[in-house]
Amino acid sequence: MSIRVEQIHKRFGDFTALSDINLDVQEGQLVGLLGPSGSGKTTLLRIIAGLEKADQGRVLFHGKDVTNLDVRKRRVGFVFQQYALFRHLTVADNVAFGLRMLPRNERPSRRDIRQQVTQLLELVQLDHLAGRYPAQLSGGQKQRVALARALALKPEVLLLDEPFGALDAKVRKELRRWLRRLHERIPVTSLFVTHDQEEAMEVSDQVVVMSQGRVEQMANPLTVYEQPASRFVFDFLGHINALKGLYDGQSWQSGDAHLRLTTEGACPNGELTLYLRPHEADLRREPSDSAHLPVTLGTRSVFGGTVTLELEPQGWAGDVLEVELSRDAWEHLNAQPGDRLFVHPRQLQTVTCNGNLGPRVTPA
Repeated sequence: MSIRVEQIHKRFGDFTALSDINLDVQEGQLVGLLGPSGSGKTTLLRIIAGLEKADQGRVLFHGKDVTNLDVRKRRVGFVFQQYALFRHLTVADNVAFGLRMLPRNERPSRRDIRQQVTQLLELVQLDHLAGRYPAQLSGGQKQRVALARALALKPEVLLLDEPFGALDAKVRKELRRWLRRLHERIPVTSLFVTHDQEEAMEVSDQVVVMSQGRVEQMANPLTVYEQPASRFVFDFLGHINALKGLYDGQSWQSGDAHLRLTTEGACPNGELTLYLRPHEADLRREPSDSAHLPVTLGTRSVFGGTVTLELEPQGWAGDVLEVELSRDAWEHLNAQPGDRLFVHPRQLQTVTCNGNLGPRVTPA
């Protein structure tokens, strides 16, 4: 089931929640709606589900206008962040609930319901817990029960609102991998809301980045990361270091710091900010002909194979920088807090004085 959203606009009093939203979701895709709180993600999801009505615009399922179609007739499964399981029902009865509530002429037989519930619980790997109650389950297990319940009615569209938001980091990581594998087995067109960048990038076929009720970019995860459509997208997808200075057509400079760039005249002279991602830089004892960014080594943190370093600019204005090195590179550097070092960017994103993204550049 493909989904098309055309010119959706929604206001709550004086607040514009959505402004001229257009989306095309292909059949069978798993699409992540990503953005900060208040960006309009959940409102858009609820409008697609039929739980909220837009002030203007249309929603189409497989080319059919469902804008004014009752939510019960849209064949949409909805999974909430807080699970919404019935505490007095067993796992099996929670999954079967929607089937038992169907009109008599649509309701499967008791035998068919039991068979479908068994198959769904096997699918979400909870068949051994069919007789338990929600209070006896972990958060991750409850979320899988909620998903099985949504799938019981064989929806043509599956919508998930912050499905892993109430879970701890380890369980979130396990469940999103599980959801990706499950979606490959049951390719129902799905949209899920998240504010977790890593979650959206790992799970989604397509990522929709939203800000202040607008779509900033919709593309596959690699394109969104490597070719952000706006400064907001680049800024939102992980930590960045902003280096502010002046550009003269060949070199960027701020105090004692300077970089000779391979812009070939693509950037205008004057104020120029360089965005540097933490993992796109090296750290050395000496500068090079093209890169002179002196810093003082501050604190460090080690997680897995990555060492994250905080660096204080020395002789030039700027905030504390963050650089990520591999464990091998860090041990080879053999540096101590307070040492004078030099940052060597491998790639930078330019941002012009009017706030627009310029070309990606490297030190010459």
